[in-house]
Amino acid sequence: MKDLAIIGAGDFGREVALLVHQLNKAQPTWNLVGFYDDNLPKGSRVFKLPVLGGVGDIKNDPSLVVGISNPKVKKSIVEKLAGQGFDFPSLISPSCEVGDPDNFLGKGCIITAGCILTVNITIGDFVIINLATTVGHDAHIGDFTSIMPHCSISGGAKIGSECYFGTGSSILQNLSIGDGSIIGAGAVITKSFPANAKLIGLPAINKNETN
Repeated sequence: MKDLAIIGAGDFGREVALLVHQLNKAQPTWNLVGFYDDNLPKGSRVFKLPVLGGVGDIKNDPSLVVGISNPKVKKSIVEKLAGQGFDFPSLISPSCEVGDPDNFLGKGCIITAGCILTVNITIGDFVIINLATTVGHDAHIGDFTSIMPHCSISGGAKIGSECYFGTGSSILQNLSIGDGSIIGAGAVITKSFPANAKLIGLPAINKNETN
């Protein structure tokens, strides 16, 4: 068993802790030692686990997982810890259909229960794919992007880095979304959009172009 700590003890951090328990039930792998969280007092407890301190207190843990869904916060934490030799394993739920073994998955990713991936998929570093999301053939998902539950990423979709897909949103086949875009819950993307788009509705429109 290898020690593992979660950065972020909020709602998604607790879901990551549950994922670790599920992984250990299938095959004992991780000794979950606790959380690091800048907003909680050291020594408090979350999900029956101790808060070990803030991000600045991380020193000796060889393996870390970032349990934070906000792409920009996630990226800033990873950048603070860069070059210090920490291991960021990817965690994949035992109930996830990972598809073709040649699919590429970067470091520090989290794929939760019920997700389905197919073939020739590229997923960057520190990507979250949350409950019951589907990712189709030839899709590309950039670093630090977070995809919330019940999303549909159609075949050939190209999603930039640091994007956020709200619950139940979807992108149709062979379309692209630029870096830093935010897609509202339930939005359906029917055409390509540039970086930093804020998309809502069905079909999705860019709020940046309507103000």
